[in-house]
Amino acid sequence: MLPRVLQFDPRALARLLACLVFLGCTAEPAPGADAEPQPAPKSATGKWQTYKNERYAFKLSYPPDSQMHTRRDRSFQYVRIQNYPDGEERAAGLQPGEYFLEVFIFDHRAGHRIWSPCREWLREPRAVKAGKVNALRGVPQSTDDAGGNAFALCLQGVKVDVVVKATEADPQGALASRILDSVRFGN
Repeated sequence: MLPRVLQFDPRALARLLACLVFLGCTAEPAPGADAEPQPAPKSATGKWQTYKNERYAFKLSYPPDSQMHTRRDRSFQYVRIQNYPDGEERAAGLQPGEYFLEVFIFDHRAGHRIWSPCREWLREPRAVKAGKVNALRGVPQSTDDAGGNAFALCLQGVKVDVVVKATEADPQGALASRILDSVRFGN
């Protein structure tokens, strides 16, 4: 347990992160700000790590307290990054400060094909710059995300398609947005 001086209300911290990311601060306090202080969300502190994929020329940053898992499938390559212990039940949903990130890599040269075009896979897709390329960002059409809120970035290329999906408890997606903002292709 952190000393009382170092404890934060997770909702207030999420609001602060949202303000910093979107520059949309308001003077009103976060709901429940007068409640008993809670420990800081797991992902709020420390220097972030970088995942680099040299083969497909992309990278992204993620919180330091995370675990990474990779696997290859007949249909895609998969990377999962999460900040809660493996095997821990998520039936009750993600807790404040918890997240998981999924990266699906569809290499056309290996016969992999994305499920559907990015525009059909995302709700409210909007064009964003992700390093040297354009990508689409939005909310996945369908999710099975352990009670979390999912946000995604999708790139369709000539030789490879990449989907990066970040899921967290915060409906505003401050942590997910920070992760998706860090995605860079063509490095």
